[in-house]
Amino acid sequence: MTKIFDYEYLTTRQLKGFDSYKYNCIDNSPLSVYVSHPFWNWLVQFYPLTWVPNVITLVGWALVMFGFVLESYLDYDISRNSDGALNPIPDWFWLVAALCTFLGHTLDGTDGKQSRRIGAGGPTGELFDHGLDSWSTVPFTITIFSIFGRGHFSISCLELLCVLISTQIVFFATHWEKYNTGIMFLSWAYDLSQYGLVIVYLWTYFVGYKWFHFMLPGGFVNFAFAFQIGFYACCALSLVASAYNISVAEKLKHNTFLAAFRPAWPVLTLFGSSIFWGAYSPGNVLDIDPRCFFFCMGTVFSNVACRLIIAQMSNSIAEIFNFALTIYIFAIGLAFQFPNFELSILRISTILITLIHVHYGVCVVRQLCRHFKIEALSVSYLEKRKAKN
Repeated sequence: MTKIFDYEYLTTRQLKGFDSYKYNCIDNSPLSVYVSHPFWNWLVQFYPLTWVPNVITLVGWALVMFGFVLESYLDYDISRNSDGALNPIPDWFWLVAALCTFLGHTLDGTDGKQSRRIGAGGPTGELFDHGLDSWSTVPFTITIFSIFGRGHFSISCLELLCVLISTQIVFFATHWEKYNTGIMFLSWAYDLSQYGLVIVYLWTYFVGYKWFHFMLPGGFVNFAFAFQIGFYACCALSLVASAYNISVAEKLKHNTFLAAFRPAWPVLTLFGSSIFWGAYSPGNVLDIDPRCFFFCMGTVFSNVACRLIIAQMSNSIAEIFNFALTIYIFAIGLAFQFPNFELSILRISTILITLIHVHYGVCVVRQLCRHFKIEALSVSYLEKRKAKN
């Protein structure tokens, strides 16, 4: 069984690049400096030394995904909280969502601190962490907008797709910037968004989802639309910040515009084709099964983002070709060619792309573990090293 996951995606050149990789990150948002990091530094002292950093990362991600899967079961087509609904999402779910988000964010913030605390730090853990983070853009976005349902007090599924893309742009811009400068400036929006999600979920639990169903003064737009604009504003500010950091960098790793812009081609292709499919779908598949559509697109994004992260960590050239993206584009072509089978094409391609992405992730982590002679989900190798020394 393990032979299935022994495929070597990383080249010899990339592995050598990982050997010389040094973590270089700046997280200077006031919320991180004065709230998050002091709390995490205090909390991690109580972690047993046997707790594996990558397991902490995985559990945190699993909690976020659990909230998404649970909400998918309760409200698959994102409609239970629509105006006039007789059977809305149970209030208890929003308490669960708040807990999952807070614990997921906390574990995501303490995994690196635990790795440095026990001497297990390295590029494998960082890739594991950020790779899973790239997949979390879907639950973070879709779950919060489920509060609004559909219809009069919500936004359209196509607009929600654009909101998801704006979230993914924030994530991509951070790593694209590091690809060019070698320094990761964490977006101020990330910490703020996590605490914001927890507050909104708790507020929904205590006062109910109908509190969010209102029109802004003038009666032209609803609150959900304003909420949407907030996402776009964060996206725009992140892009401006990344562009500024690149422009003032003392030294760029890629000196030509085409080389620096190279990582953007796959994501631009993904975003453009997704919007096109959602807008012109012959069977209106985005409205029929939005959750599957978002998850499929988000999984392709995660695969593209992981390859960018590998490129910037290994100091190699970003890949333009992506197999998962190719399958996605092919599925879109099939959907327009055979409109009667569009929904089946979407669902089958989602399964296939998810399997491709999981295979890629597991194989890459295993390959790095073999290269560095470590274990991904155990720290027993640290004791063996100490015994040898």
